[in-house]
Amino acid sequence: MVIKLSLFRLEGDESLFDSKVSFIGGGSVSEYFYNAWKAVWDGGMQDDLLSAKNSYPNYQLWVTGHSLGGSMASIAAAYVAYLGYFPSSQITFYTFGQPRTGDKSFAATHDSLLPQSYRVTHSLDIVPHLPTENFESYYHHKNEVFYNNDMTPGSSYVECDADESKSCSDGNLLDLSINDHLHYFNKDVSGYGACGCTC
Repeated sequence: MVIKLSLFRLEGDESLFDSKVSFIGGGSVSEYFYNAWKAVWDGGMQDDLLSAKNSYPNYQLWVTGHSLGGSMASIAAAYVAYLGYFPSSQITFYTFGQPRTGDKSFAATHDSLLPQSYRVTHSLDIVPHLPTENFESYYHHKNEVFYNNDMTPGSSYVECDADESKSCSDGNLLDLSINDHLHYFNKDVSGYGACGCTC
């Protein structure tokens, strides 16, 4: 629990969003998120992805992440699509509790490159509201799938086919919660990953 809260404090620090870098396809993204993604990409992910693509050229690519991992996934998916490693029609993108990653130009780039793109948000989760909309030009890309409930199986949701929408989580800016960020689909996100996604 301490690690998760420390990570949240780090992601919630507005100074992390002060510095941006250009994204190859257009717009700019948080330098912090970009550097985190680039370390993983250069650390072997690129080679593994290209090797898998060469072995299985007709496979679909699913890109996903939670919180900081959601921002890293957003950059990765857009990068892969922009460079043509996979055609957009073969990429599906889902994130959970993703903070705003880049500016409006990056959001537009992301939207044009990834038509099968979904940011899943949980009720009072505070992280998708960080940084605040338009702080240093930060803006979400589309589409948002908003669960304004406990996310148990069969729970209802609203899909907002927009970058930012008051009909989804942007309509709830009061009484935000870290607990909803740490729990998606009735699972403690970090605990679920630590047990190999079997508990």
